[in-house]
Amino acid sequence: MSTSLRTRLNPEQRKQQLLDAAILVFARRGLGRAAHADIAEETGVSVPTVFNYFKTREDLVDAVLGHIEAFFIDDAIKFHHQSGAKDNPLMTMQSHSFSFLEKAKSEPDKVKIWLEWSASVREDTWPRYMDFQEKILDIIEPTIQAGLDSGQMKAQLNARELGRIIFGQAHPVTLATFAPNPPISDMVRFVQLGMYALLGIQEPV
Repeated sequence: MSTSLRTRLNPEQRKQQLLDAAILVFARRGLGRAAHADIAEETGVSVPTVFNYFKTREDLVDAVLGHIEAFFIDDAIKFHHQSGAKDNPLMTMQSHSFSFLEKAKSEPDKVKIWLEWSASVREDTWPRYMDFQEKILDIIEPTIQAGLDSGQMKAQLNARELGRIIFGQAHPVTLATFAPNPPISDMVRFVQLGMYALLGIQEPV
């Protein structure tokens, strides 16, 4: 990248460029290995330039995880806070789950980071993941509760517990989407049947 092209970016644009590159690098190298030098190489800027925007590696990890967190929270809000979401809670839950699967194809780097984050119990990232999970549960729990209250869903567990199980199932199912030639239709069917069984819903004939 030429010097003249680099100088055209204002600070906000430069930071976004570096963050976009960081997401790509973190997906490729992992949360524990990606570094400022990798971001610099990816964007064609100097290493000090990256440090100018992200003072420490902790700052870099924090920015990447913050972006991933916001991305998935915004996606959940899109489904569960829309008008009529709680009138048809099953459709809302299924649409959200299918969207999660689709993200593995449309936003693979972000999903790969989430997959690693959700499976890593390192003390520097795990507490933040647990907090992220609770935020997602705060969004989907009212939808499940609406289904239980209306009788559309029946279960011995409460809405929070059901949401926790459904969210937990997202990891192995989404992981499978990265297999060679993944059977997407079978995976969608698995999610659908699993949700029917967990929420006490009789499969439509």
